[in-house]
Amino acid sequence: MPELPEVETTKRGIEPYLTDKNFKSIEIRNNKLRIPFNVDLLDFITKKKIIEIQRRAKYITIEFSNGYSLLIHLGMTGNLRVTKSNNFQKHDHLIFKLSSGNSLVFNDVRRFGLAQIFKKKDGFYLLDNNGPDPFENAATNQYFYNKVRTSSANIKSILLNHKIISGIGNIYASEILFSSCISPLRTGKKISKPECSKILTNSRKILKRAIKAGGTTLNDYYNADSKPGYFKIKLNVYDCEGQNCKKCKTKIKRIVQSNRSTYFCPKCQKI
Repeated sequence: MPELPEVETTKRGIEPYLTDKNFKSIEIRNNKLRIPFNVDLLDFITKKKIIEIQRRAKYITIEFSNGYSLLIHLGMTGNLRVTKSNNFQKHDHLIFKLSSGNSLVFNDVRRFGLAQIFKKKDGFYLLDNNGPDPFENAATNQYFYNKVRTSSANIKSILLNHKIISGIGNIYASEILFSSCISPLRTGKKISKPECSKILTNSRKILKRAIKAGGTTLNDYYNADSKPGYFKIKLNVYDCEGQNCKKCKTKIKRIVQSNRSTYFCPKCQKI
């Protein structure tokens, strides 16, 4: 699944092509997405000036001059690309034809992504339940500690809980805990305040590096220029089962938590 760095990379990739332009027309080639595109509202975003592109957690919002927004989530396998070509691919489901002659294309093999139009001042329910992402001012050390200190859930699950902290997915949760020297098996109430601070600090560092590198290439992720991300080569533990830890040479271990793979060093990451 595209995580915060992949979504931020995509947002930055499409931004210069969309800002101050408008959607001349919109073609729906397949509307069997996780939530069907609300086509009854298309007139509110067609031929309206695009004034800003934003990212909120793992969502991209395209803001229009009339106060409406287009929300896009990439799901498990989705991507956005900008192209001049009219040779569209099998899984290109939504084609937003721009006034510049380019097209913004939403491609999603597994169709777990979505696109929804809403009035910005009314908000949107999928955004309302998200906690702050690590880069937001609300994600303070005290905020995170308050959420963690009474929890019986393991710290890996806490990092994946978008109601507490949003934008962190399975790949980066493993990497953040490795850099913080904290076992994914440790429960929240056994995490100290300084350790919470370390987790947040490492979250920002790792996510910034991943954004700079263009995201992570795993399976289906490609950025807005149809180029793969390159952070995969910099991963320390994720998908490294049986390899030597880069710090201590202990074999990296894989376990399953909440039906997801977790990778960690049993020596460096203490329970």
